[in-house]
Amino acid sequence: MVHNCKLTKGGKRKIGNLSDLKDVKASDAIKQRGGGASKINQLQTGYEDMTVGELANMAAAGDAAETAIKIIKQASSKAQKYGGKIDELLVLVVL
Repeated sequence: MVHNCKLTKGGKRKIGNLSDLKDVKASDAIKQRGGGASKINQLQTGYEDMTVGELANMAAAGDAAETAIKIIKQASSKAQKYGGKIDELLVLVVL
């Protein structure tokens, strides 16, 4: 994807270790980091199609997009903890 989002100073601070994903859609970034559908569903409506860089800039400006950045960052740790099977675990809990 050649979106090439320009990060603001605050956006750079918010994006942190996700800077290599700045031009990737939020939903794709979650998948790349090992997150599943449940993590994508946690994103506010409209955020899933925005790039990580756009979300970081919005979060720096005080938008609720900071939650989306946190969800993307947590996708990796949850996948490591549960071996990428977080969605299956949630289904089992519901059953």
